Amino acid sequence: MTPPMRPGPGSPPELLASVPFAQRTIAGLLHDRVADTPDHPVVEVDGEPLTWAALEHRSRVLAAGLASAGVERGDVVCQMAGNTAGHVVAVFAVARLGAVECPLNTGLRGEPLRHILGHSGARALLVEATYLERVEPELVRLDGIPLVVVRGTGVVDAPGRTVLAETELSGSGELREPETRPQDAATIIYTSGTTGPAKGVVLPHHFAFTAAAVKIGTWGLGPSDVLFSPLPLFHANARYSTLLTACVLNARAVVVERFSASRFWDQVRKARATEVGTVGTIPPILLERPEHPRDRDHEVRMMHGAGALDPAKREAFERRFGVRLVTGFSMTETSHFSTTSPDDPGRYRAAGRPVAGFAVTILDDQDQSLPPGHVGEIAVRPEMPFSMLLGYHRDPHATVEAFRNLWFHTGDLGLLDQDGYLHWVDRRKDAIRRKGEMVSSRDVEVAALSFPGVAEAAAVGVPGELGEEEVALLVRWKEGDSAQLDALLRHCRAALPDYAVPSYLRTVKSFPRTATHKIDKRTLREASASVPAGEVLSSAPLPKGGAP
Repeated sequence: MTPPMRPGPGSPPELLASVPFAQRTIAGLLHDRVADTPDHPVVEVDGEPLTWAALEHRSRVLAAGLASAGVERGDVVCQMAGNTAGHVVAVFAVARLGAVECPLNTGLRGEPLRHILGHSGARALLVEATYLERVEPELVRLDGIPLVVVRGTGVVDAPGRTVLAETELSGSGELREPETRPQDAATIIYTSGTTGPAKGVVLPHHFAFTAAAVKIGTWGLGPSDVLFSPLPLFHANARYSTLLTACVLNARAVVVERFSASRFWDQVRKARATEVGTVGTIPPILLERPEHPRDRDHEVRMMHGAGALDPAKREAFERRFGVRLVTGFSMTETSHFSTTSPDDPGRYRAAGRPVAGFAVTILDDQDQSLPPGHVGEIAVRPEMPFSMLLGYHRDPHATVEAFRNLWFHTGDLGLLDQDGYLHWVDRRKDAIRRKGEMVSSRDVEVAALSFPGVAEAAAVGVPGELGEEEVALLVRWKEGDSAQLDALLRHCRAALPDYAVPSYLRTVKSFPRTATHKIDKRTLREASASVPAGEVLSSAPLPKGGAP
């Protein structure tokens, strides 16, 4: 029996040393915790609590049923499920078989869903009945996936396949669990494709432990903490940063169905959460809501995901809600390799400092490391074994390209300052090439957000007349505020370099969103590829009216 990872603070390698390497698997974690604290309520999902004993029993029944239906070690099992207890049970059930779980974004349909189902090479599909209408048309068009298991009440037409209700799986037999190693693949998470089809990020069992060690050690978490998330479990944030970190620490995770601005703080209070995981768009939404006498009536010490707030608004958020905001740099492929502690006085200024266990550098276009203060591509490599992706599923070319010259290339632009803080500048694909200069969409958005009345902003590149790009700025105004495009344009001219001032301004009522609540810039770029006449032009005299 292995004790939980020791609490923070501490460096990730130090914390990892408290758990024997061979035990750092998802199945090993379950067996250790159920032997030690079977009645501990480790997770609550959408109001349904699970103790270690309940999680062990339910995952054993499901694993035995899947095994009886032919699922074996190394098989890929796709799962399309919302934030439910069944979703969590399946994570552990698949791990106990030595199989590889592939969680599916529940917002997918059509060709993107068909691509992942086909490319994954899945042996089985677990699907909640709610999503049958999404998967059924794609199963008709695809070969493979011989087993479909439906959770809940529903019928699916899947010719040539075995289709079973989850309750029909024969889980009464003995479960023979194969040996699983920390370096074995545990999960495939497909990241949204921006320049091509989505790529499957293959993560080993050990990834859960290194990701937890970074968070526990840097943020000083302990077993009495309650980690809260309103994000989807098919995404790495809620899955690793909340659920599995709580499991590794033997703390408690509370995951709600979805983010709701009106219910957020009531849910946090009910959970008695001490740490909250979000994405960058959530804190601005919370700050925008009317003040309430109970704004500080909670037990939250820290919240991460504040990257969309400028320093002044971060300070305003902390004063109003009484929490410490922490920032960091994280990807599905890497987890957090740079972050700040809640007590770091520099937590407003950057995306943290590189943490022990990772080497971080800034590369130019020839993969040469740049000195402090120079912008280039952020690159990272692990100094802890199996702490990042194993590679891209069935895509060796993408794997080699990402790891060229023994650095993992993030696709993000940034710089390291003289004090070692990592500053994120932009996604390489979102940076706008204009007049020979590289414009950071983030800089344009920060300038816009500092203008009174702007609730959200997104800057994208649109085709220019001379083959480069022009800057288009789209803004959503706060409720009750009227569009002031003329004044916003003057503000941008005063706040930005000449080459970064938007050529086009447009008011929107809402932004398209990804499944993790981020603004979907790819959709915006596609919609803005042909800017209609009549938009506000910064190079023209200031308009007297607004854009249509």
